[in-house]
Amino acid sequence: MKFHILITEDDENVANGLSDILKSYGYQVSVSDNSADTIEILNRENIALVILDVCLGEDSGYDLCKKIREFSDVPILFLTGCSSELELIRGFQVGGDDYVTKPFRMQELLVRIQAILRRSSLNKGEYYQSGELYYNHFTHQMIKGKEALPLTSVELKIAVLLLKSWPNTITRKDLLYHVWDNDFQFVEENTLNVNVSRLRDKLGTFEEAPYITTIRGVGYRWAVSVKRYQKPC
Repeated sequence: MKFHILITEDDENVANGLSDILKSYGYQVSVSDNSADTIEILNRENIALVILDVCLGEDSGYDLCKKIREFSDVPILFLTGCSSELELIRGFQVGGDDYVTKPFRMQELLVRIQAILRRSSLNKGEYYQSGELYYNHFTHQMIKGKEALPLTSVELKIAVLLLKSWPNTITRKDLLYHVWDNDFQFVEENTLNVNVSRLRDKLGTFEEAPYITTIRGVGYRWAVSVKRYQKPC
């Protein structure tokens, strides 16, 4: 499983350098330099860990951590230039899971990241319910009734992106980018149409309505309400 890490850091050089290193270790990485974008990414993407700088220009990493804790228990690792005991305690009090003091040793940061992700994977799973469907993030299965649907990897990616984005619409361009990554510019438009059509057939309907609806000229939207759980439904 490829963990998705969000770096919230307003120093572009630090953020880009850290992003490049984490990608070289096989992590998927997103970068934000402010609170609003961080919250938007957390609501849109399946983030496994937030690396959060305590000082974000006009924003406070501590304040952002408290906002995140209002809707998510995603692990948060603080980057801080202060090693005082009071500051470290404050980080834990607002909901942080760990901290690394700047300037940090990359190997130490990697070990701490691995430990946090390991604990998170063992202690919880994310489950989504929509109509008669259940999705388990850690087993990567879409369940209907008591059976896993036979979805291809592309179909599952499309389904999960739409499911987690409910009630928002995802544009065709964004779907192509997230499903096919760097090869999306070589994928024909009809390929997406065919995969969505096959996915609809496999998902079936709920109360006589399809799970996925087409927003003409824009993209697609998951049409049935979604509930998120931290343990099995």
